[in-house]
Amino acid sequence: MKRLVALLLAVSAASGLVACSAAAEPSGTPSYTITRSWSNGMEEKALVYPDGRTIMTHGEYSEKVTLPADQMAALAAAAALEIPAGANSDDPILGVSIGDAAPVRPAGLTKDSLPELLNRLLDSHTLHP
Repeated sequence: MKRLVALLLAVSAASGLVACSAAAEPSGTPSYTITRSWSNGMEEKALVYPDGRTIMTHGEYSEKVTLPADQMAALAAAAALEIPAGANSDDPILGVSIGDAAPVRPAGLTKDSLPELLNRLLDSHTLHP
């Protein structure tokens, strides 16, 4: 009986691992991209795809989240506005792009602008911390 229970637990764990790893990675062009370059050499990046799937890298660490529809709508509204310019003396220096367009770098952090929202996303993994 113990062997049967152990076997069932092993099969259950293995199938759970397969289910988790079977999720498809986002593909195609991200809707929004932000990069942060810190004066200490730290680099961070977030790629937000049309379906809300987001891949963030903080140095050597990578995280994945999915943004809900209301947050994707907030990003789309901000993307309809001009991306504000920042300064090369900013720390960090932000680069922001929409789709496959060339990035605006340095981008400024005007309240509720696309760079400000994406910067907030990198900080707290949501637009509504």
